Amino acid sequence: MSKSAAVATHVGAAEKKGNPLPKGRILAVDDQRYFRELIEAMLVESGYEALTVSTAEEAVRVLAHSSFDVVLTDLVMPAMDGIELVRRIKERDPDQDVVVVTGVVDVRTAVEAMKLGATDYLLKPFDAATLATALDAILKARRLRTEHARLLAENIEYLGERTLFERAIGLFSTTSLGPLTERIVEALCLETQAQGCVIWVADVADSEALNLASARGLVRAESESETLRLDEIPEGLSARGARSLVMHWGAGLGARRALFLALRRDSKILAVARLSDKLGGGEFDEVDRSCAEKLLRFGEMALANALRIRSLERRSLQDPVTGAYVLEYFEDLTLKEIEKAKRTGRGFSVLKLDLGHLDEHTDPADEPPMQRWLCEVAEILRDLMRSTDVVASDGESVFYVLLTESDALGAAVFRQRVRYTLARSGSFEALDPAIRPEPRVGVASYPSDGTQQESLMRTLDARVEDERSGAVAVLGLQRMELAAALRTLLAESDTELIETSEQIVRFVLGELAQRPRERGLLYVVPGAAFAKAVIEGLAALGDTEFETEVCIVSASDRPAQLGARFHWIQVPADRDYPPFLVRFGDAPAYALVRDEKALEDGARLFHTSDRSLVEHLMFQLQSELGAAPAGLS
Repeated sequence: MSKSAAVATHVGAAEKKGNPLPKGRILAVDDQRYFRELIEAMLVESGYEALTVSTAEEAVRVLAHSSFDVVLTDLVMPAMDGIELVRRIKERDPDQDVVVVTGVVDVRTAVEAMKLGATDYLLKPFDAATLATALDAILKARRLRTEHARLLAENIEYLGERTLFERAIGLFSTTSLGPLTERIVEALCLETQAQGCVIWVADVADSEALNLASARGLVRAESESETLRLDEIPEGLSARGARSLVMHWGAGLGARRALFLALRRDSKILAVARLSDKLGGGEFDEVDRSCAEKLLRFGEMALANALRIRSLERRSLQDPVTGAYVLEYFEDLTLKEIEKAKRTGRGFSVLKLDLGHLDEHTDPADEPPMQRWLCEVAEILRDLMRSTDVVASDGESVFYVLLTESDALGAAVFRQRVRYTLARSGSFEALDPAIRPEPRVGVASYPSDGTQQESLMRTLDARVEDERSGAVAVLGLQRMELAAALRTLLAESDTELIETSEQIVRFVLGELAQRPRERGLLYVVPGAAFAKAVIEGLAALGDTEFETEVCIVSASDRPAQLGARFHWIQVPADRDYPPFLVRFGDAPAYALVRDEKALEDGARLFHTSDRSLVEHLMFQLQSELGAAPAGLS
């Protein structure tokens, strides 16, 4: 028999028996012609479709383009033997069933084949019944595995649909926009195995803008755009009816594939979400897009309802004169912001602006100008705010601002801008000096100033009162240059040991490593008194990473041993600051001032943790230096 004849497929016997469908396809491999023909006859007689080849190499070539239910192979063959053939078959298809044929003396070799993944083995000689029994058992097990896999896939699909439905139903359990966006983000991450998600939601007051509403996982809210304009949405996603888009996001080495989603209602985009960093490092595929889009159908309905309610709240809970929200709504938002901060670990701040008792200075004839000024105050606050912040009014002369995801330093900067802008507003300057109010502004931050609404509001009231009765007001520091203010504070201080001030400087610098994640500013004017302690304290930090920015202010040149990450601000030699340091931010505020001149028993030393006083000194120094580091720019 020629090789081409040996490779022929034999189905004649099965057809003669009236069985047009063979029980299975078998590839038989044996280098001896006798056994090939014998096995072929047995297989055909038992109702199988058989293909025989004479070498393992030929079997490999056949398997590359044809599929078989079982491979039946002799173990002892020239060139490539049966063991190597089993290994190659299993590398190509781990699920391929293989039966090895061997003599009694080669049973140990058959065991090796079983370890490589062979399904069964037969000992020569064997009859047709033995061969058929073995093959029937293998094919029955194969059918059971296939059916089990099908049922399992159906069950998994059912459970997936049920889980998706349960997640979707959960979206309708809240009409509050904040918790709802958190749930949408969480559900999208679970459906697609994304490790990061950020979502922007339509601004009810600006039809062309979407505001950052929630971020989760491997994304930082502070590094995301606060507002996303409609013309900034990826082109493939902004097209009418588009729901999802996979595209590169980021720049440089940080660029990676991300899944963008659009939530729509009546062709209007309600929100845009970006999913990134799929678990396991894989790419988002069509299955992820399909699962996400199924969830979006429910998310769109829930989000549309929440936005409708938010719009009604805006119209019903706003002061008719200034357009600011009523105080009750502000308090409710603050409670929700506390709940959000506890979930996400990101803080926020509140600001209070008290214009004083306007009715003491106003007669009915002056009421319209005063109302115009109140409206201008509200507009100033809105211009300075971000789109996610909220301004409210008590209906008279007090305004409140909720600064979402703003830390203590950010709130202090906002407070300074409010004071500066108010003092230079046209309506304020136009008021008669006899009735012109003296605005007082205070800020409080979560969690450094309190973790409950009551404690935050108490702190806020105290900070506003500090504007009238605190050290800055009592000592008149706001009317002095910084050098004079520092010497005024020294005049109120006691004499301490020289070593005490140096120990404090080292301790404050060491705190940078103890509180590495607390953002803030640390200004140091070392002079001769603190120079050694400052250099040693900074050197002790080594390569420690921390969020606080350190600025050294000196008339001398920058020391070579000072690391590049510390700002060096050189001032004229005649700048008459006494040695001092001031730290402000999320960590406890602190200021230290020392008299340059040493006395017999030490030196005058003033230090304080009064946040209002520390904040005043920090911004006064910044103003006189005319330079602000990145944290204040």
